[in-house]
Amino acid sequence: MRKHLLYYICVLCCATMLPCTVAQAQGLGRVLRQGTSCCPSGNDIVLKTTFVFDSLRLGANRQMVVMPLLEGADGQIATFHPVMVNGRRQHIYYQRNGSKRYPDAIEVKHTDGKSQSMAYIDSLPYEAWMDGAVLRFATDTCGCGNLLGSNPGEEHVLDFHPERGISLAFLAPVAGPDPVISITGKAYLDYPVNRTELYPDYRNNPRELQKIIETIDKVRNDSNVTITGIGIHGYASPEGSWDNNVRLSIGRAATLKNYVGQLRHFDDSLFTVSNTPEDWDGLDSLLATSNMDNRDEILAVVRDRSLEPDPRNEKIRRTWPVQYKFMLETWYPALRHSDYTVQYKIRTMSDRQAAKLLRTQPQLLSLNKMFRIANLYELGSDEFNEVFDIAVRIYSDDPTANMNAANVALQRGLLDQAATYLAKAGDSPQAIHSRGVLAMLQKRFDEAATLLESARLAGIEEAEANLAILARMRELHNNGL
Repeated sequence: MRKHLLYYICVLCCATMLPCTVAQAQGLGRVLRQGTSCCPSGNDIVLKTTFVFDSLRLGANRQMVVMPLLEGADGQIATFHPVMVNGRRQHIYYQRNGSKRYPDAIEVKHTDGKSQSMAYIDSLPYEAWMDGAVLRFATDTCGCGNLLGSNPGEEHVLDFHPERGISLAFLAPVAGPDPVISITGKAYLDYPVNRTELYPDYRNNPRELQKIIETIDKVRNDSNVTITGIGIHGYASPEGSWDNNVRLSIGRAATLKNYVGQLRHFDDSLFTVSNTPEDWDGLDSLLATSNMDNRDEILAVVRDRSLEPDPRNEKIRRTWPVQYKFMLETWYPALRHSDYTVQYKIRTMSDRQAAKLLRTQPQLLSLNKMFRIANLYELGSDEFNEVFDIAVRIYSDDPTANMNAANVALQRGLLDQAATYLAKAGDSPQAIHSRGVLAMLQKRFDEAATLLESARLAGIEEAEANLAILARMRELHNNGL
């Protein structure tokens, strides 16, 4: 006995309830069937039905054999036990001699004009090909055993897993420009006291300048991107006069811009230069994370914006001279720095070219670009799903990214993961629809019906088909299947 397969979207093994159907042979009337179901149960496929012979006109010497069978897409055949309906004389013959053609048949004696029915239940060992097979009730009226050649019977496609037919509505992102990416850093350059000239070989400058150049060159040498801007922000420390620190922070930022621009032949228009005369915020951070004596009192002065910068620095120097000497020697040099930012974006390229960056530089791709890349692949394929897995990592708070990632999780049967994404997916009609699908797969049928109907009214085409599947799943559930 083989175990059931785990399907692409599979949360239960369910039955197929077939409508009343008829097996009919010319001149003999017909055999009706009622309450037919064919569904997995454990390691078997179980067929249940009730045969009704009231309309059969068989005659004493006649025989009809009804053979339930499953037929696979590639021609596989598996037969249940046949039902042999015999007229009066054929019944006597069968009791004496049996049947060579149908030795395992269930025999029924039929008398024309009388109400007669038979409850039927049988099973077959489950095989993978039976998923999507068709159920037939073939008939043989000549005793030749050639069922398919006689009357193959009407096809009934088995619907073991109606949830496999669920459709999902993906949400296309609003088209927008590719993101501009920034790399930031700090350089602690040394300048002669009270001067703005930059000397590349002075003290620690070779190392600090190299950090800036390496950052720029890393982007500059990447053929996939274009530098869109370089920002330089100069800072001075709080000692000295405010006016002089304004001059120093502006001048030192400008000399750094000139150095980088001349070294790499950048146009001035690429640069944005700004300054902060005294880095009080930096001093605040250093103090707040220290265990310095009188830390809280000094912090209160640092944060007191009612004092101008020069009186503020002087008050700290006079009130806490020991602590000020430590800060001046240890922390203030770090407050004389230049922050730099290199901004860049992806160059113009086709979606297939951009797809090559998905695993290596996904941060370069807009959400809209990722969606176009996904459309290169078959819906539900590993490549398709991977795009949305990456998108939701890069754009973790974006409703559209979460919406589409939830759909991928639903396709994979990862319902808890889908619920997590849907919590951040917003309230678009597509998100409402996917919440309905989730409720449906979790057997919260009433909630699913409400959500799917709301999505249908909002124009989601997939909702109508899913409502039909929901009705089917509810029917099966109510029948204990």
